[in-house]
Amino acid sequence: MDFVYQGKCWKFGDNLAVDADLTKKEFASQRETRLEVLRDFVMCGVDPDFPKKAKPHDIVVAGRRFAQGNPHIQGLLGLKSLDLGFVCESIPRGSYRNAINAGVPFMTHCWGVPKECETGDDLRVNFANGVFENLTRKTRVQYKPLPPELLEKVAIGGWEKAVALRIASMRAEGLMKPAATPAG
Repeated sequence: MDFVYQGKCWKFGDNLAVDADLTKKEFASQRETRLEVLRDFVMCGVDPDFPKKAKPHDIVVAGRRFAQGNPHIQGLLGLKSLDLGFVCESIPRGSYRNAINAGVPFMTHCWGVPKECETGDDLRVNFANGVFENLTRKTRVQYKPLPPELLEKVAIGGWEKAVALRIASMRAEGLMKPAATPAG
């Protein structure tokens, strides 16, 4: 996975809720996880036209408590469906885990990042080394990236692919029996 994203900035404020701002609330109770369904409702609570405007490798920038509320994965999977990354001042721990589980590149604890950009600015963010560049303003800020072991899970594509790779590795090493095939 290329951890360098270069694209348009989409700046939002503080306290964006995962179940009302990042996606439709009912997706959590429906347990909807299909990316092709979720992609049409990304950020629908704050900008219903967002999925039509955002492009792959654009970057969402937010303040504190990004993806707050119930720790449902649907809003983070929505960001993944559009191939977006995000940089925020803070994120609740359940959404932090879900961003990794969804395979979304992100950085948190980026204090002051909303002051570094405006919607429409051209950004380049290296999620592997923490460099945040505003190409429009010609500024550069260093933040702390995710630890390498978490970046690896994001690079694999999230928890589902990470588990599948681990099972395949264990089977190859003889530590796990092959899956049983249905009798037929």
